[in-house]
Amino acid sequence: MVTEKNVEWHPKTLKGIAQIPKDGVEFAYLSEDYKQVHQLVWCKDFMHDTIFALVNRTPIEIYGFRYDPSTDPHPCQSKTRMLVCNWRDQNFEQKILMNCREFLNDIERQLKMPKTTFERCANPPPCYRKAGVFITNSSKRWMLAPPMVSLYTLLLRIGLVHPCGQRAVETLNQIESGELHAYNHKPDTADDTDASILRNGRKGVNRILAYGDQRLFHKNIKKNYPSILSTYRIHDSCGLGAFANKHTKNDFPHWHRLEK
Repeated sequence: MVTEKNVEWHPKTLKGIAQIPKDGVEFAYLSEDYKQVHQLVWCKDFMHDTIFALVNRTPIEIYGFRYDPSTDPHPCQSKTRMLVCNWRDQNFEQKILMNCREFLNDIERQLKMPKTTFERCANPPPCYRKAGVFITNSSKRWMLAPPMVSLYTLLLRIGLVHPCGQRAVETLNQIESGELHAYNHKPDTADDTDASILRNGRKGVNRILAYGDQRLFHKNIKKNYPSILSTYRIHDSCGLGAFANKHTKNDFPHWHRLEK
């Protein structure tokens, strides 16, 4: 039985947020009391931008996206609480509550992390009612550093095509090899964006699973979102792919100290 929660929806006031993905799974943080923190976005980079703003108590404005922790609700800090939805997918509920949950929970087991649970939004906007809007309640460790936010949103999307009954690592291998199409794959085209993102970031995924997030990243979240960096640096150059390919080594040598 999935618990239902009413959400206080954010007024959709921003037009023209510049995002590379134009459809698919949308995300937004929720506060402790289920207030939507910012508009739904497809691009995961705005998710770690929001944590950067919160940690440093500074407003941000980037590529048409805005978040101000002095006036907007704060993301829940006791757990990673997100809205997750895709209004175009009428089978989204089954995919998120069965396939994705099993996949995520297996990854979280490997990381010795509390398992993600889901709630259903009881009052979605009209266009989301058929597909449903769902709420994650996950470990706050998924927000610890930009690569973790980036990984978490990628896993949420990949998990939607996870074949139930097999290990999560096998699903990752199948997506990477092309044996299994990622959720955002466009039929009859070569466009399989999440497969490309996974291939580019797989070394980072493997590093996180091998060493654990608590060993790799600073325990003090402020050191993983330092105020000395610009919002553009956090957005463009601190995600999973940058971490995997060691582009974050100059800014965050601590993240890479265990590499051989």
